[in-house]
Amino acid sequence: MLKKVFSFLSIIAVAAVAPVFSATRVAPYYSLSFYEGVAIPSKGEWMMSTTLTADIGGIFQFDQRHSAVGFYEIKYAGPGFKRQEGEKFTDRLMDHIIIGRHHYKIDEKHTFKTQLDYMKEYKRTGSNEVWGTGLYDLDRYGIALYLDRKMSPDLTLSFAQQYHFLKFPNYTDLLAEFQAGGEAVESSTGKQNQTSWQTQAMAWWKSYKFLFDLNVMSYEKQKVISGTVQSDGTFYTGDLQKDILISLNAQQYLKLLGRIEFTPSVTVKFKDSNQNYQHFTVANSTVPVAYFSDYYDYRQIMISMPAVTKLTEKWDLYFNPEFDYKIYTSRPPRSGGNEFMDGKQTNFLTIFNFGFTFKPNDITKTTLFYVFQNQASNMEFEKYLPYNYTGHYMGINFNYSF
Repeated sequence: MLKKVFSFLSIIAVAAVAPVFSATRVAPYYSLSFYEGVAIPSKGEWMMSTTLTADIGGIFQFDQRHSAVGFYEIKYAGPGFKRQEGEKFTDRLMDHIIIGRHHYKIDEKHTFKTQLDYMKEYKRTGSNEVWGTGLYDLDRYGIALYLDRKMSPDLTLSFAQQYHFLKFPNYTDLLAEFQAGGEAVESSTGKQNQTSWQTQAMAWWKSYKFLFDLNVMSYEKQKVISGTVQSDGTFYTGDLQKDILISLNAQQYLKLLGRIEFTPSVTVKFKDSNQNYQHFTVANSTVPVAYFSDYYDYRQIMISMPAVTKLTEKWDLYFNPEFDYKIYTSRPPRSGGNEFMDGKQTNFLTIFNFGFTFKPNDITKTTLFYVFQNQASNMEFEKYLPYNYTGHYMGINFNYSF
């Protein structure tokens, strides 16, 4: 009887969706981007740098109102210069990303989108580290909702709300394990696990684009550090860590002299965290020698001015200068001997990206590039991470997409 009922329901389901799928139009999508070059830092050894990104997916048009986008992406980034502070030149990462998004066109002015996504990231911070055992490997699960509204022919608004849960399966707090004497190892794991609530508002007006982004990251187990010993004998309070990151961006598209495409942009970031910092001079010590509140708060401004000049029908010349200035509101810099100095830590990153792009057809392009990167900081302690360096990166990029 159950088999008959199941068969009957299956026939009804297939009959119901058959007209939809028979009318569905599918556009497959594939993209491959490959960077290969040599990075020459002023500190350290030369490195062969490889970045590979591949996307495969499709666009599904069910009817005039409903459509969907789904794709899988794999990305590998090998040794090379990093823009994010706190990363070594030798770090490697590999990402697996799956995204599915549904588009519902409510009317001529409104479009509503829902998205589910998953990312698995593997990170290697040492040459002898095995993939899958990295301290900062993570799993990220999320959902996103978007609403687009066309206000006029020149103005479009978009609003987005995203929720993600980030899990670090291999992360452990070594100091907490040491303080607990190995008796409460479980309590020291999962301290990087967090939820992320992200709110975005975007506006496109003529040749301008504006973005407001608010991201609130709440940690599940990571407690806030205090400058005094608590009742349980540790320096951890009962409050959980919470970080707030606000980003503002404005950019404009310009076409100059009929052949130069210029897209200047400015981004301002504000980070506020309730987490504090204890400084130890001995690795196995449980007594800090210094304490700083609001240690992770900073202000940052980034300026980018990419320009592309069409030389011929198949050749383009591009040049992109970038400037990134970050100042910490409470963190003092350190001397080469790991002693704190007066003032606030500042980092200034300058990047000049220059190259020629050859486009023989609409789906492939090859770029010969050269990148000059320089970072200057009043942070002089560089035993583990580079803060003051100059680097040259040159190579070839191949991109194929359809």
